[in-house]
Amino acid sequence: MTEEERPPEELSFEEAMESLDTIVGSLEGARLPLEEMVTGYERGMKLLRVCRARIETARKRVEIITADLEGKGKATLSDFAPMESSEPAASEEAPKRAAKKKPAAPEEAASNDGEIRLF
Repeated sequence: MTEEERPPEELSFEEAMESLDTIVGSLEGARLPLEEMVTGYERGMKLLRVCRARIETARKRVEIITADLEGKGKATLSDFAPMESSEPAASEEAPKRAAKKKPAAPEEAASNDGEIRLF
């Protein structure tokens, strides 16, 4: 199965970003049939959603580690999960509730030039 055929959730962050970059390049430069453009756009949006979720997960982990180092709290880390499942484990519910209370500002995820930043 090629990278383009794999579901976005199965790709690593780097693979998803590379695939997204390829899609953007083809949409910007090539004259594609309308259906191919819409299909590419749809896949690109799914890839973007996956990448943003993974960046947010990484950002939260960095905040936990930083808080622990600064003595502001006790860090509790779990294994890195590239994507959150639709049915979280009991240990994952508390961080998700906290994340829902404080949505991330758009400027935290992307700078003015479109570059994605972790913090």
